[in-house]
Amino acid sequence: MNTDGAAAALPMLAAHNEWANRRIFAACSDISSAKLKETTPGYDSVMGILEHLVQVQHSFFELAHGRQPQRIKVEELTKLREECFRLDRAYVVYVGGLDPADAETKRFLVPWFGFEINLMEGVLQPLTHSHKHRADVSMLLPRLGGAGIEMDLIQWLDEERGQR
Repeated sequence: MNTDGAAAALPMLAAHNEWANRRIFAACSDISSAKLKETTPGYDSVMGILEHLVQVQHSFFELAHGRQPQRIKVEELTKLREECFRLDRAYVVYVGGLDPADAETKRFLVPWFGFEINLMEGVLQPLTHSHKHRADVSMLLPRLGGAGIEMDLIQWLDEERGQR
């Protein structure tokens, strides 16, 4: 696969991820803690999904920096939101300074899969993974008395550019 120039898109994707995570956590703040912890047939609880989202972002960030990820176990939405926002900001800063050559050549092991990926793939994985799980949460919120949210890239671009 030709990835020439793909690293240049990482800052935009990281900024979108930060925006979308803020939106999904804001939508969840309108739901009681008890409801957020209820499991739904075929899904974990909203808190469980969000905790997984944050855990994956944390794990890939740590691995890309040569560190061992720690287990994130948070019982409160506010604490999980704080950790997510801290990670989101760290990703924005990280990819803003990531050398494109390093992004494609430096590698790290993903121990639970047993193979190495490059730094660019190590950013793309948690950002695309987070989008999937935000969509899961958005779909579940109406079942809990809340409202789903829109979070597509085009909506972020519209907001960023002040088109409306």
